[in-house]
Amino acid sequence: MDILDAFLSSGIRFITPILLAALGCLLTEWTKDLNVGLEGAMLFGAFFGVVIGLATGNAVLAVLLTLLLGAIAGALFGILVSVFRVNVFVAGIVLNIFAGGATVYLLRSLYGVKGTLSDPAIPKLPKIVIPGIDEVPILGAVLSGHTVLTYLSWVIVIGLALAARYTVVARHMKAAGEHPEALASAGGNVTLMRILAQVWCFTMCALAGVQLSMGQLSLFTEGMTSGLGFVALAAVIFCRGKVGLLTLMCVLFGLATAVSILVDATVMPPQFAQMLPYVVAFIGLVVLARTSRSGGMRIATPKLEEA
Repeated sequence: MDILDAFLSSGIRFITPILLAALGCLLTEWTKDLNVGLEGAMLFGAFFGVVIGLATGNAVLAVLLTLLLGAIAGALFGILVSVFRVNVFVAGIVLNIFAGGATVYLLRSLYGVKGTLSDPAIPKLPKIVIPGIDEVPILGAVLSGHTVLTYLSWVIVIGLALAARYTVVARHMKAAGEHPEALASAGGNVTLMRILAQVWCFTMCALAGVQLSMGQLSLFTEGMTSGLGFVALAAVIFCRGKVGLLTLMCVLFGLATAVSILVDATVMPPQFAQMLPYVVAFIGLVVLARTSRSGGMRIATPKLEEA
């Protein structure tokens, strides 16, 4: 039972950053400007969360300011790909590479540290313990003892599922991707929808990064996202724009990551265990490729035809 509790608790911790990043990227899938720079955006979120946390000593303020930085970065990225029609895949790949190098440089130039920045002054996101449930086997590991961002991620799942079904904004975002000319002729702002999708994506990736650096560990390590952004991207590609399927894939990938961490070296070499979440993601993408047609994703935002 202790092993199962540890597995479920670890699984929830890994599900949270994957789910947050994937929920952000989902809107860029709706607008067909798929952001592949999740890894870089998460890494920046993790880094600046720690930097601001050290400077202010306040975890809540660190989260809020990191969200603000994420929103600004998302607006700039959205303008690049929507207004200036920069190739969205190239921009995302550049972001991933730039984030890896920039965080290493800033870590060494600001703090004189190589590898890991660990300081007792880094505030940690508090964990919420639910009385009466925390001691219950299995249920306690799933429902209690997690950060507020973990619970927030599931609130966002419900909210986004309802928004996708009932709100005008969600319909406009999907129309901006599937029928931009029709949306424009109906008076909708296609460019605004595309930019807002990127703002949402970067904001959620910032939350995912903060969860990694201040929710799980209370430190920053070079390359600490360890491919979780790419796992989240795989979940978005697999889900075909559906919130429910996206959530299911994130849970599957998160549990696979937990298995890779908890598996004993006598059962499987650790190198093979660490490959498990990526193998699961690869198999999922192969299945998707065999069972569906192309989703019409753009590599660069086209210019709308003028009436």
